[in-house]
Amino acid sequence: MKKILVACRGYYPDIAGGGEISTKLLTEQLSSLGYEVEVLAVSDADYKDQVNSIDVNRVKYSNLYWSMKNKEVSKVKKLIWHIVDSNNIAFANKIGAILEKVKPDIFITSTIEDISSLAWKIAKEKGIRTIHILRSYTLLCVNANMYKEDNCGSRCGLCKSMTILKKSNSKYVDDVVGISRFVLDEHIRSGYFKNAQQHVIYNICLEDVLKERQYNGFNGKIINFGYLGRVHKTKGIDLIFAALSKLPDSITKNISLKIAGDGDKDYIRHLSDEARKSKLNVEFLGNVPANDFLDCLDLLIVPSKWNEPFGRVIIESMARKVPVAAKKVGGIPELLSDNQGFLFDNEEQLTLLIRNYLESNLHFKFILNNFETKNIVNKWNDLLS
Repeated sequence: MKKILVACRGYYPDIAGGGEISTKLLTEQLSSLGYEVEVLAVSDADYKDQVNSIDVNRVKYSNLYWSMKNKEVSKVKKLIWHIVDSNNIAFANKIGAILEKVKPDIFITSTIEDISSLAWKIAKEKGIRTIHILRSYTLLCVNANMYKEDNCGSRCGLCKSMTILKKSNSKYVDDVVGISRFVLDEHIRSGYFKNAQQHVIYNICLEDVLKERQYNGFNGKIINFGYLGRVHKTKGIDLIFAALSKLPDSITKNISLKIAGDGDKDYIRHLSDEARKSKLNVEFLGNVPANDFLDCLDLLIVPSKWNEPFGRVIIESMARKVPVAAKKVGGIPELLSDNQGFLFDNEEQLTLLIRNYLESNLHFKFILNNFETKNIVNKWNDLLS
């Protein structure tokens, strides 16, 4: 079987979000197929270890800081980090050494931050097939989300200038994989990956799939709605408040909104004050195990304002047999293609959606074929063959 080197900005137990979780799951699945897989992961020191029998080459970052660990930095320092990261020669030399040692047939960059897009050129010069997975907008935007006060309709001058070398280096990639059609099209439209074959392969998300929902508030109990994720203004939690506030008191008195996730304490305090003013029954739970949280819900609401590239929590919720109502942004509509009635654009539509759901006029279809691990792994196997 072919030898594969997967490069990422951090590998378990270094986890900052879904990108690291998805990288680990993919790596282990490829290994289970018989591929000889090693990992190149950015770290805060040079050493080698194993995670579930997979060799992990941890390489110390070669920039002002490691983006996974340093979140609160000055704008000037962040600007310099981006300039270095776009074409990081120092780290590219380290990558070249690892490539020489491992001698992979295929080089996959699962997350590119701290790795630097120059890695693609290094691999190409060595005749190694190169694949990049698009998990965010970091190649297009210095904030990686293409969002300011609203979703960016087009890229600003700063982002274009700061990512020009990333765009240039993308021509060395042989295959580009979008975790949604939306995130792939955003890059292609901006002129990236001109020489690459294009693919859409969803993230591996499914673990335990239930036959029926664990909690059912319609059996004379309180109806539990929930939000799961980072508590941030781009996530649209205020939209849920606004939608619930438009319902009559006779309905809202039987609804409990549970918010699971961490975030800025001042913003959480602000949301708590807003909930109290609107006389809503809202509970902030902080970080809790995802499945435990989903198993106490009747409906998960995903009100993201920014164009989410994927939306892992949607698939996780479907696996627990919890219906999902979600805002029609980014790659989210692709995940709910069989449940168009559970998509909304604004608070008025969410209010109507909630009423229809409570009155049993909306029924969720739990169709998971596109997200089954075996089907996703088969797509990867076809791509790597």
